[in-house]
Amino acid sequence: MRKAAVACGVIGLVMLICGGLLAWWITPSYIARLPSNYNKTRTYDGTIHSLFNPAALATGDLAAAIRTNLPATLTDNVKVLQTSGNSALVQDTRVIKASGSPVATTVQHYSLDRTTLEATASHPSSWVVTPAKGLTVSWPLGAKKQTYTGWVPLTETTTPVRYVGESSQGGITTYEYRATVPPTRIKNTQVLAALPKSLPTSLVARLTAAGVISPSEAASLATAFPGATSIPLGYTYQASNTYFVAPATGLVVNVANNETETGGILMPTGAITPVIPVLSDSYHASPASLSAAVSDANNGSSTITTWGVAVPIALAALGFLLVLLAIFLWLRKRSRGRPVDVDHGQRHPSPAGRVS
Repeated sequence: MRKAAVACGVIGLVMLICGGLLAWWITPSYIARLPSNYNKTRTYDGTIHSLFNPAALATGDLAAAIRTNLPATLTDNVKVLQTSGNSALVQDTRVIKASGSPVATTVQHYSLDRTTLEATASHPSSWVVTPAKGLTVSWPLGAKKQTYTGWVPLTETTTPVRYVGESSQGGITTYEYRATVPPTRIKNTQVLAALPKSLPTSLVARLTAAGVISPSEAASLATAFPGATSIPLGYTYQASNTYFVAPATGLVVNVANNETETGGILMPTGAITPVIPVLSDSYHASPASLSAAVSDANNGSSTITTWGVAVPIALAALGFLLVLLAIFLWLRKRSRGRPVDVDHGQRHPSPAGRVS
């Protein structure tokens, strides 16, 4: 009986400890974080409202330099390349296509904290990453109703991403966050490499005649760049983006994004005078991508709930019952082993030996 009590007590305590570790350490630290084999592609449908063709502008073909209202798709692949402890090397590849042809491609590498999903400087020195800050590709598991800091890859700056409420997307409840980026100079070298760095002064008169540049702006350019054969160009990015996030997993299941890249004259002061819309687009998740994102969110939420809640509760309940059983068996053993004084009704002799 004593051995059974000890066994039940030990097993019960082990189950209680395991349940606590699973709920408060193992699940948050090893299950509810970015997997080392994460590799997901999302597809977004949209419209390119304005698209700049640098080759056409270089030849002076202003009619073909700007294309408008083109059907567009954006694919975004996020893939974990390596992990080191709680840091992950993540590759984010985005491709924008207009009428089926690629018009913009960026490939970014980030070092992310696998739990908070924020960019981190804690990573192996061999990793070549963008020195980003804040959120880059997703929200953390257990997203909160708060303002986050988001990374803007084209401008290499940050912006507040504010929680604004809840929204139903694909049949699930999501948290809705919004980010607004004012016109900010583009610094991303991959984007700038595909754009012209200067404008021949011979095109200024044609741009003025086409109404792209006003006469007063043309006059100011002649003053700012006297005798120049070309005028330096600069580019800005602005956006008004909305993200719909599954709170349990932090997955972005849908977006409603509006983005604009604008080319302009880079003045000697460093200011950019807007001239030509380079790329203006809006997009949202395709039906198939929304369905896949919702499925991933549900599966991830189920896994977290199972290992972070259900299994720990079951272990704790069973462990508690085993501890109670151990106490019961231990007390019962002590009760059986206690000596009992029984009086069978026999008379005791008096000190004198006589029967009373």
